[in-house]
Parts: sequence; structure tokens; C-alpha cells
Amino acid sequence: MRRIFALVSILWLAWAAPAPAADPSSPGTQIVAGARLTALADKTAHALIANTDERELQISSKVPDQAVPLGALEITVQTATLNPNYVAIPLAIYVDKKLVRTVFAGYRIVTYVRTAVAQHDLTAGNLLGEGDVVMGRIPSYGRPPVEAASLIGRKVNISVQRGTPLYFDQTRINEIVLAGQPVVFIIHDGPVAVSADMVARTGGGLGQTVAVYNPVTNKALSGVVTGPGKVEFTLPGGVEVQ
Repeated sequence: MRRIFALVSILWLAWAAPAPAADPSSPGTQIVAGARLTALADKTAHALIANTDERELQISSKVPDQAVPLGALEITVQTATLNPNYVAIPLAIYVDKKLVRTVFAGYRIVTYVRTAVAQHDLTAGNLLGEGDVVMGRIPSYGRPPVEAASLIGRKVNISVQRGTPLYFDQTRINEIVLAGQPVVFIIHDGPVAVSADMVARTGGGLGQTVAVYNPVTNKALSGVVTGPGKVEFTLPGGVEVQ
């Protein structure tokens, strides 16, 4: 639906584009400055759509200078055309109370979101730390925002420039436990902690749950990755000992 609105607005603005200004050197004409017309349109457009942290107006078609006949000049702002993506402000130019021309100023409505962005240039394979990702304000492209903290500890798949938004599909888990790798498995039961040498059946990053098994008995268990080659599990009702 938004694409249809945008297409209709573009076609409408193209059809309603201001007529080319006449040669200002022609006798019997006066010039209406485009800046004057744009200032009137700006005032009306911003009264309809106020700039906020979430959205702002950006002019897409300024009004050029207009050459009109000599006489008493009057400019009136007509009813605006508004949709979720565009605003068009019609400006009627009268000379001696006769309509000479209607011109239009067009504005895009840009929506912003706050999402995770690269604090500086990053190369593929970089492990993201707190100094690498921050929250930034960017135009919305329809993707849900990502919290910077949720990307810490992941690796970027591609090189990105400073200020570029970062999403989960541009990163991967930094696996500090690999499938088939020997691990120390620690079981906590209240104040008691028991450890055993086991083998990871699945890989995972910090805080993820992985499967492990005893290579002698082939008994399988699961626990949370707490460090390189280290998996822990707390029995229900137990308190993990730090």
C-alpha cells in the first residue's frame, strides 16, 4: 500500500509540476521569487507534519522563480494533498485578482528509528564489543530496530562502515564451544559443584545452551556456555556458586 501511495504521489507531483518560468527579460512581467513561494509552502507543510525524533519533512521539489504579468500580486496557499509518504502544497498566484498560475512544493515524510549502528569501520570477522556498536538514528527501511547490547559478543560477516545499521543477519554467533570439542561440564547443586570431562555435541556462544555427552557412557546432558570450553548446569532449586 505504501508503494502505491508513493507512486501515485510521484505521478501527481509530476503532472502538477510548475510551469516553466517565462523569460524574466520579457517586457510587462514581474518575478515572483521561488524562495518566497517555498517559504510559504514550508510554513504550511510543517504545520501539518511537525518534525520529531521519529519523522521529519524533507523538501523534494522546490519552486523555481515565476515570471507573471505586471499588476497587483497575491499568493494564496491552497488545500494540501497528504499521504503517509508525501505532502504537496499548492500555491495559487493571482495578478489583479485573476489566477495566473498554480505551482506546487513537494515534501517527503521521512520516518526514523533508533537501532544498532557501527561505532567505527568494521571488517568481516570482527568480534563486536561495547565500543563497536551504539544506538543511532537512521531513516526507517521497514526493518525492526535492533538493540546494540544484543549484538555484543557476535562476529560481523561483512565489512561495514561507521554509522551503518547492523542486524542479526549481518552477524554470527561467536562459538566458544565447538561441536566435537572436549569441554569441562560443571553441575551445581546448591553449594556443591561437580565437574567432569565431556564432549560437546553441539556448538554455541556465551550464554547459549548446548548438548554434551560422556564419551564413555554416551549419556547426554545439556548446559549453558559460560566460557571457552566450559559448560555449566544448575540443578532446579540449586544456587550457582560463583
